[in-house]
Formats: sequence, C-alpha cells, structure tokens
Amino acid sequence: MINTNTTFCRCAAINTFQPKPLLVSILLASASLGSFASEQAINNQEAQKHELEHIEIVGQLSSGLLESNIQLKESSSPDLRAQLAQIPGVSVNGNGLVSGIIQYRGLFGDRVNVKIDDVSIAGAGPNAMDSPLSHVIGSEHQVILHQGIAPVSAGFETLGGAIEIKPKSPEFSDSNHWMSSGRIESTFHHNNNARSFNSNLNFASDKRYLTAIAQFQEADNYEVKSLEVPSTFYQRGGAKILFGQHSDDSKLDISIARTHTNGSGTPALAMDIESIEALWYKLSYQQDLNNQWSTQIKVSANKNTHEMNNFMFRDAPMPAMHRRNSVDSSASAIDISLIKQQSDSQLEICVSGENKAHNSRISNPNNKMFFINNFNDVERSVLSGFVEYEFTDSHKIDWQLGLRASKVEYDADDVSTSMAMMNANADALVNGFNNADKKQNFGLLDLVLKARTQVSTNLNVTASLGQKQRAPSYTELYSWFPLGVSAGLADGRNYIGDLGLEKEKALQFDLGLQYQNNGLTLLPNIFYQDISDYIIGVPTDNQQANMMAMIMGAQPALQWSNQKAALYGFDMYAAYAFSQNLQVTGSVKWVRGKLRPSDDIIEGEESTDLYRIAPLTATMHAVYKLNDWTVDFLVETAAKQDKVASLQNESETPSYTVFDLAIHYQISDAFSASLLIENLGDRFYVNHLGGINRINSADISAGERIPEIGRNIGVSVDFRF
Repeated sequence: MINTNTTFCRCAAINTFQPKPLLVSILLASASLGSFASEQAINNQEAQKHELEHIEIVGQLSSGLLESNIQLKESSSPDLRAQLAQIPGVSVNGNGLVSGIIQYRGLFGDRVNVKIDDVSIAGAGPNAMDSPLSHVIGSEHQVILHQGIAPVSAGFETLGGAIEIKPKSPEFSDSNHWMSSGRIESTFHHNNNARSFNSNLNFASDKRYLTAIAQFQEADNYEVKSLEVPSTFYQRGGAKILFGQHSDDSKLDISIARTHTNGSGTPALAMDIESIEALWYKLSYQQDLNNQWSTQIKVSANKNTHEMNNFMFRDAPMPAMHRRNSVDSSASAIDISLIKQQSDSQLEICVSGENKAHNSRISNPNNKMFFINNFNDVERSVLSGFVEYEFTDSHKIDWQLGLRASKVEYDADDVSTSMAMMNANADALVNGFNNADKKQNFGLLDLVLKARTQVSTNLNVTASLGQKQRAPSYTELYSWFPLGVSAGLADGRNYIGDLGLEKEKALQFDLGLQYQNNGLTLLPNIFYQDISDYIIGVPTDNQQANMMAMIMGAQPALQWSNQKAALYGFDMYAAYAFSQNLQVTGSVKWVRGKLRPSDDIIEGEESTDLYRIAPLTATMHAVYKLNDWTVDFLVETAAKQDKVASLQNESETPSYTVFDLAIHYQISDAFSASLLIENLGDRFYVNHLGGINRINSADISAGERIPEIGRNIGVSVDFRF
C-alpha cells in the first residue's frame, strides 16, 4: 500500500471490515524529507500480522495524499459508496445503486477529477447514470484521495479535488519462475436478494505479472419497513486484464477492462438504465534515464454506449410520452512526463492532451417520426501542461509549488427535432442554437502552494493555498431544449444551456494538523474556497424554453448561469489503539455551501444554499480481534440538514443514527467466511444525498425522499489459493 518512491504523501487506511488483518500505515510528517519507517517497525510487521491494524509513522507529508485499501464485501452497496463515504470529506450522491456520484467537500460531478484504473472515464449518460464509480471492477481496491487542495499533477479542473480507484498493487514472486495465486468470492444479502461473484487470478514472476478479474452483480428492489423502494434493482458484470513488466530501471503496465450493465434502476432520475456497454484501456511506461531523471508516458482511451428509457422498468406514462435516450461517448488521452528526483527535492514537468466526444438522440418506440437530436457530435479537446516542484528548505519546511495551464476547446454540430415542424417554440429553439457560434475556447490556470512544518515531535502543520479553474461542461453549454439534463444533479428541474458561460474560478485555502502520540492519531483539516462565476441553474427569461417546459407539464426551465459561491467546513480522521486486540477509528465531516448575494438569484434573499450538500456526518469503527475471529461494529450518525436549496425546492432531512455489525472467521489460511448485518435496528431513514423518488405508483410516493435499505443480512465466503 505504501509507495516509498513517492515523496510528500500521507497514507491513511480507513478501518473497514477486513477479511484478514493487515498493517495499516498513516504517512505523517517526519523530521526531514525522505525519512521512512524505522528498521524496527519494518521488522515488526510480521509479528503484527495476527494483531489489529497498526498505525506507524513511516513517511512524510506535504501534498496530503490519503490512501485506503477497501473491499467490495465490506458493504452491500455494489459500487463501494458505503466504504468511500467513511473517508474524511468524501460522500456519494445516490441516483441509483449503480449510479453513484462522488462528492468531496460539497462539490461533485465534473468538479471532481475521478480516475478509474488511472483512466478519466467519459460517461455517455448526460445525467451520469454511468458515472466513473460505476466502472469499478473487482473485490479489492486501492483508493487514493488527494486530500484538501489537489496538486496540479492530479489533473486539470480539480475544483472539487481528485480521487483515484485502482486495483491493488501487483505482487511479484521471488524468482523468475511464474507463480500463480487466486481468489474466489461470493456474497448474498437477504433484503434484496443481492448476489455477487468475484474472481481474481494472478500469475507473477520476479519481473512480470498477469492478472485476470471477473465480476457479476445483481439484485431486486430492496425494502424498508415492508415498503418496496422502486428502481433499486440492478444487474451488471465486467472483466479486466492487467499485465506488467518491471525491471530495475523501467516499468510497463497495460490494462483493459469491459463492463456490461443490463436493466438497472435510477429512481432519482426520469429514466432507468436499459443497457450500458463500456470499454477502456491504459498503457503506462516509465523509464529511468539516469540516477536522477526518469520519463513516463501514459496513453488511455474509453468508449461507452448507453440506452435508457422511462417505460420498461417503472410505471409507464401514456404511449405518446414513452422516451428512449440513446447516447454514446468516447475519449482518448496522453500524458508525457519528465521527472527529476533528488534526496531533498522532486521536479515534474508534464504535457498532456485529451479529447472527448458525445452524442444523444431521444426517440419514442411508439412513434417512429418523433425524435430530439439533443447532442450532436459534441467535441471537447484539452491541451494542458504543468510544472510541479517539491523541496525542503534550510528551515526544514517542506514545500510544494505547482503551476498548470490548460486550453479547452469545444464544438458541436447542428441539432434538430421533429417537434419543430409543429411547434413554433421548438422551431425557435432549434434555429437559435444552430445559428449561434458553437465554437468555445477557455484558458485555465491552476496554481498550488503547500507548506508543511514540524511543530513538535508529535505535531505537524500543513497549510495550502490554491487557484483552480474549470471550463463549463458540454451539458452546461449545449443543452438547447429544456430537459432534465443536469449531469446527475437530479433535482427534477429542466435545464437549458448558455453559450456565453464563463469559466469557474476558485480561490482555495486548507489548513491541516497531523498529531500522533501513544496510539492516538488525529488528522483534522479546515477548508474554505471562494468560487466566482460558479455555474448553477437560475430561472430563465427564454420564453420559448418556458413554453416547451409548460407543454411537457414541467416547471419553468432553469438556465445555467455564472454566480458567486463559497464552500467551507472541516473534516477529521481519528484512530486509537486501546490494545493489541481493540482499536477504534472514526471520521467526521461537515461542509456548508451557498451562493453569495446576487440580484440574479431569488429576489429578497441574501444567500441561497447549494443543492444536495451532505449534513454533519460522523462514523466510528470499533474492531475487536481474538485469534481467528474479528468483530467490527460500525456506527454512522448524521445531523439534520436544514440548509437546503430553495432554487430546487429542496426539502430538509432529519437526523439519524444507524448501526452495522460484521463478524469474520478465518477458517483456514485459504478459506474465510463473513456475516454482515446492516441497519441493525431496521430503522427507516433517509440519506440527504439519496435523492428524490421520480417514480409514480410505488410504495414510496413520487416526490418523497428515497429511504435507505432496511435491515439487511449478508453472508460471504472467500477462497484464496
């Protein structure tokens, strides 16, 4: 889990239910650059393998890199959302059980750079049904969060930070002979008959590895208090192959993955998933040029096709209102880096390019004449480059300086709709868009300054300042017809775009402490960011759009607009080892996001809270281990959320506390079994980020908040060979 070749990093494993005890390390600031684990700590790792997870000072912090090893079976959620939500600052918007959208400190969607297997996924769905999180394959994952202000090396357009989800690092053998190992895992949860199967087969020598991963998941609608929650079913599968060849001075890594999603529900959206096909691959090559300089090249691409509809899996509207949206997307990217490493510094220079394309066509299978050509050959290209320098000065202060410049270009072809022949408003919207200049250019500049200093033997302080910028998304620019296209915002409102949008510009501040003493670890952070030209929907004066919305029985349309926003809050990770058998870990997070006063928002209000912001939330794990048994008790509590968005008619949510229990038994070195009970008290509760039900004729009324799953008992078996 620890990469000793990476300077300036913090690694914290969130203590979730583990099938096997492992050493958990938190990379904290040490006295000087490049100091690593003591010889004694390394020698003690074998002795610790039968004990609880152990926290050890093993490295240095500047950039705030937080790593966590998590496993799929630690929760019934098929997309890791429950595990990710335990990481400080991280939450997940739940539009469907396989359509989660990662949120970090109140920002989500295109504002958070999410990479899966080191690939930036270009989802086909304009409402993020096939979000990056839906592309995760496998049972064991390494999660890397660039905590706080993301360094410029983490990518462009990172207002909301950057997070990576990838397979566990490959394990090599001790000889040049190929050795094999594998894992087969199966789980079942009773509430929704959720079933999953995962397999992992590994071949490795001392310099090469080959890994094959396969996964299948399916479930029915879940229940709570004898109420069936609609469109919470899912079915999907995937496979992945990874190959690598590592030598003393070079590394080659190749991966290719494919997922297929069949009928799956998204109750917070106007349509459900009919099918999704996704393919992505990556090639990475690193070569040492001498004892200081190295170069790295990464090439990646992905392609998605997606069908969704509003009639197959939910209470269907009248035949004339049946809708199917057929969408596709593609992306390709290349990064070329030059890196210089010395004992007290690191310099990285990188140039990268990215291209994405999107299409969307809406039809009615009952009326072959009806269509809306919604997004037509939308193209987005990015040319970007950065310089990042990390060093320790004469006062033993660790610094990170980063600068990234990017150019984002957009274009789109003309659109059309069959309604233009019969409706003057639709015709005006088509002509207005087609006659406009659709070529768009945005220049972005990101700046990051971080400093870390050691205040005492047990305490370190890290301060960060940053400027981050983001270009509007293609949906914010090119949504010409009032539809519920909101990149997964899922507020039930119809939106139109604005070709005159400005880029978002954020000024960011982050202050963090790292304290460790006598088994106690505390990692608190406070943050603030001011975003000018924040893009949000406001009531539009486009009468044609409002008339079309009224014809469709919807509220007046919102139009994407530049406003002013501020987000601030705190998060913290804590751990304490009471003994070799008992350890408690926990996290807490709170964020407030609101628009600053503006005449363009809602007349008479001084400020407006942002939509879908998580309330004050805390989790606590108590893990007790004795011989081959491990008991993991989890408490999650959330405060009432009464800071809600009036623009989206957002309702308040009450507080809740729920309990989970996991029991693991290591039957033998190769075989283990686990019991997981979620929502132990069978409480009816809603997560503020869980969304609003958009489905009629269901046990949960349309317009009501979607409740979480009731008591859910799961069993899993794990065989390693």
